[in-house]
Formats: sequence, C-alpha cells, structure tokens
Amino acid sequence: MKFRILVSILTLWFLSTTVSASNNNIFIENGIIDLEPVNIYESKSIKLQGEWEFFWNKLLEPQDFKNLKSGINPDYVKVPKSWTSYQIDSVKIPNEGFATYRLIINKKADSTATIYGLKISSVFSNYILWINGNLITEVGKVGTNDDLSVPQFKYQDIPFILDPEKENTEKIEVIIQVSNFSHQRAGLQKPIFFGTYEKLRSESRFMDILNLIIIGIILVIGINHLNMYLFRRKDVSNLYFSIVSIVMILRNITTGDRIITYFIPNINWELLVKLDNFSGFGTIPLFALFIYSLFKVDFPKAIKNIIIIIGVIVTLLVFATPANFYGKYRMFFEIYILIFGLYLTFGVLLKSAIRRRPTAFFAFLGMFILYATAINDVLSSMGLIQSTYVAPYGLVAFMFIQSITITVKSAKAINENENLSDELTLEKENLELNITERTKELQLQHDQLIKHQDKEKEQSWVNNGMTLINDILADNKNDFKALSSKVLSQLIKYVRATFGVLYMLDNDDGEDPALELVADYGCSNEVRKDKAKIHITTGILGVVYSENKLKIVNDVPENYIKIESGLGESQPEALLVIPLSIDEKVFGIIEIASFNKFTDLEVEFIKRIALNIANNLNNIRMNENSAVLIKKFREQTLLMQEKEEEMRQNLEEMEAIREQYEELRKKNNK
Repeated sequence: MKFRILVSILTLWFLSTTVSASNNNIFIENGIIDLEPVNIYESKSIKLQGEWEFFWNKLLEPQDFKNLKSGINPDYVKVPKSWTSYQIDSVKIPNEGFATYRLIINKKADSTATIYGLKISSVFSNYILWINGNLITEVGKVGTNDDLSVPQFKYQDIPFILDPEKENTEKIEVIIQVSNFSHQRAGLQKPIFFGTYEKLRSESRFMDILNLIIIGIILVIGINHLNMYLFRRKDVSNLYFSIVSIVMILRNITTGDRIITYFIPNINWELLVKLDNFSGFGTIPLFALFIYSLFKVDFPKAIKNIIIIIGVIVTLLVFATPANFYGKYRMFFEIYILIFGLYLTFGVLLKSAIRRRPTAFFAFLGMFILYATAINDVLSSMGLIQSTYVAPYGLVAFMFIQSITITVKSAKAINENENLSDELTLEKENLELNITERTKELQLQHDQLIKHQDKEKEQSWVNNGMTLINDILADNKNDFKALSSKVLSQLIKYVRATFGVLYMLDNDDGEDPALELVADYGCSNEVRKDKAKIHITTGILGVVYSENKLKIVNDVPENYIKIESGLGESQPEALLVIPLSIDEKVFGIIEIASFNKFTDLEVEFIKRIALNIANNLNNIRMNENSAVLIKKFREQTLLMQEKEEEMRQNLEEMEAIREQYEELRKKNNK
C-alpha cells in the first residue's frame, strides 16, 4: 500500500513540474511583448503567448506596416488559439480563409551579433514568416483560395541574426501570413517559442532524444508484449497491448514536432493529418479491448461493443473523408474520447482496483496518468488552457507502470512455475509411488478377481454337475439298476474320466459280506467277470470300505486295470475310490479311473455328490428290500390263509366224524 501511494505521489509531482516548467508569466499585450527585464541568454525559451495583432482576410507584408497611418487597423487575438474561436465585429470567423499575424518583441540591445530563433510547430495549415522585414521561411503555399493554398506541416527551429552594427537590436518585428482551406482548425493554434538559437536547438535536441527514448521504450514494451502473446496465445491482452504500443508510436511521430516529417519530408499533408487523428481517436477501442481482456468481470460486454463500434465508425470516417469534412465532427470525437476514457479509467479500472483485482491498481494508475495528459493536450489544442504537449510523458508513465506490472506478473508467474515445478516433481514422485502401490493393489484386486471368477466358475461347474446328477437321481427313484448305471455314467463323463464301477454291499452271504458290482462304465467283459464280486478286505476297495475315506491313487499299479478301446488298451494315470456311506456305515463304493490326474475341484465335487448318490441309492435299495419283504409277507399270509382254510375243513370233517361216532355209539347202547 505504501509503495502504491509513493508511486502515485511521484507521478503527480512529475506531471505538475512538467506542466509548470512549460509555462512563463510573460504575456503579449496589444501585439507587444516586453522582454527587457528578461535575460534571454540564460532563461529558457519564452512562449510568445498573449494578444497578437491579427488582420483577417488580409495578407500583409512588412512594407505594408511601414506607415501605420495608412488605414491598417489590427484586431488583437489570443495566441496560441485557432482563429475559429475569434470574433471580428461580433461575427465568428470561419475556418476557411487567410490572415496575417504580427508581433513586436522589445528587448535589451545586443552588444554583438547574436543568433536568435523561433520554434514553430504546427500551423494550420501553412505560413510565411518575416522577421524585421526579411523573409525567413515559407511552409506550404499561402493563398487566398483553395486552389492557391497548399497545406503543409513542418516543425522547425528558425534562426535569424541580429547585428547591432547593421540594425536596431532592441526591437524584433514578427509577421506571419497564414491561410487555411483544408482543416477545421486554423491559424496559430500551437505555441511559438522565442530565444537564442542555441537554446532552442538544445531544447529541440533534448526533446528529439526524449521522443526517441519514448519511442524506443514503447517499441521494446510492444515487442515484449507481442513475444509474450506469440509464446502464450491464450492471453490476448498482450496482443492488444502490443497493437496499442504501435498506435502510440504512430501518435508520437505524427503529433507535436511530427518526427515522421524528418524521415519523410514530403509526406502527404492529408495522410499525415489522418494518421494524427487516427492515433488519437483510434486508441479508445484498443484500450477497451485490452482492459476487457484483463477485467471482464468488471467490464460489461455491451459497453465494450459500443465503444468498439463507435471507434470503428470514427476511424472509417477519418480515413474515408477529407480532414476539412470529418473535422466538423471533431467535437463529437473528443466527447467520445472524454466520456469513454473516463469510463475505462474510473468505471472499470478504479472499480477493479477497489475490488482488489490483480494488477488493477497499477493499470488504473497508468491509465489515469495517460488520460490526464491526453486531456491536457486536448484542452490545449482547443485553446481552453495554455500548456505544453505532455502526452508523451503520460504515455511513458503508462508504459512504464504497465511494464512493471508485467514484470511483477511475470516474476510471480516464474515463482509460481518454480513452486509448481517443485510441487509437480514431488507430486510426480508421490504419483509414481502411488502408481506403484496402486498398480500392486490393482494387480492384487485383479488376481483376487481372477480367483473369484475362477471360484465362481468352479462353483458354477460344481453346481451344474450336482444339478445334472440330482436330476438323474430324481428321475430314477424306482429303478436301482437304471439309477446306478445312469449316475455312474454321468459322473464319469462330467469329470472327464474313462472308466468306472459301482459296488454295493451284498449282505446275502451272512457273516461273509462282499462288494457286488451293480454298474460299470467303460469296462470290458473280462473286468466285469474278475470284479463282479470283491471281498470287503481286498485291496484298495477294502481299505476304503474299512476306513470310510476317499482314496486317490496317482500311481496305479501295473496290471491293476487296463482300459480297452478299439485302438488297444492303456494303463490309467489316476484312480479315485469313493465310499458311499450313511451314518458312518459304508454300503457301497464307486471306483473311477482316468488318464489324467484328478483335480482338487473334481475330487471336491465327487465328495459332495457322493453323499446325494449314497442317500438316493440307499433309499431305493431300502425301498426295493421293503418291497421284497412285503411281497414275502403277503405270500406267507396267503399261505397261512390256505392252511387255515385247510384246517377249518379238517375240523369240519372231524366234527362230522365225531357226530357220526356219537350217533353210532348211541345206537350201540341201545
């Protein structure tokens, strides 16, 4: 905050001292300026401001003033000022016409020959200069009509010599003829300075150097902005500011001392005026674009568009019409600059600064200085105030402040980039670590997902197999043989085995039980005969029966079993023996052989399905046994009924015999 206040104070001090230094307190009265109290050799150049003699619609030469009693009566007008603001006999003078200005300078007499000079900038629109009756210079062609008058601008330091041995050096007569048929402003609108030629040249060289420095500064800043835009095209504010810089350079070389005439002496007067006016009126739209690109939040788009549209119209009018035509609307143009310049400065930038937008304060300060100096020059050109041309200083201040803003902004951006780079490096390291850890996590999750999918596939395989076999069990509840064969066949196919047999415990042998082959799959007749009935203590089957545990044999003994096919016979790779038990009591065994080793999933599936098979086979066998017992019971019941009927018949026969015997005994007793 202190830095901002200091910058503001220094800037205002610089402007105030610049303006005050350009003024002096010596004024012309009734066409005469008294410089006797002034040490011309040591003082700065003196502005010839005040009441000049003015002769409207008269082109007078020095000999015309030799006899003032010849009826030549002057009017007294303020210079510098356009004669369009003068009134002769209460009538306002038009811009088109011609006139003669005259001034008498009284000073101390010179002791030696001295070179003096006049500094004359822009005269609208041509002039002829006489000093002490001698024709000194002519710029353009002075004429009494448009055809004879040729406009031209030429900024120059005009020397002339006063020699006390040849003439009176206490009095200097200055006569200037001016004609204008090309511009809305006319006459001696710009100030004329008097002093020693050496002093004037020194000041001119200083101003030339200053202007070149200003142009160089603006050029460097403009190129810098353009380079920044080329490297970062998203930030269009740099492009707009570089264009503003070019226009500001154009304005610097086409106004004031019109440096462009040093390089192009014969430049077309109309073109020079157009460039002058364009560089003044065309800057508002460019500033609007530049400021809008920085502070869009505080700058309504509609107002921005209005500024640009009016600016385009003004620019087209300047380039498409003669200066004498569009100059009629100069007041409108100046009001346009005044209103929208104030809006950009206070309506946008000041508001942004109050809202603490980044770089807004410095942008406001630079714009305020530039606009203040521009208003000074406009008011001076209109003759409302008397001051020097200070717009270049405001322009340099604006560019300098803006360059500081850019430097600070760039420094912050570099620091932020460095910090961001460090953060990115750290973030990259953390990211690489996180990626590694995340990759491990994802790989673990992937592995877990694969395992889960494999488990789901395995579970689905088991469930499908159980469903398939359970369906067979459900469809064959009344046929033990068919059920045994279908279950065994489906089980072997599902586990992709080759050979299988199903044994059930045969209790018909009483105390010597055996395992009877009830179903087979892929067995030869020889195997069926050899393994039709196996004792419960024989081989692997006996071990499984006695231990009631599943048995896997991966190294099948030779000649244990041969699997035959049309191509020959082969030894199986693995053997799986599964007990069928209910309540820890084994009542059957399934034996499966395969050319491949059994997987854990296949073994688990067989173990799970074996219980269902055991329950169903046991139930069917019990049902069949019950049916046999019921049949026997019925046969025994029928037999008993037949015997009972036979006994009843015997009893009846015996009763009949007894009755016969009794009758016979009774007869005998008689």
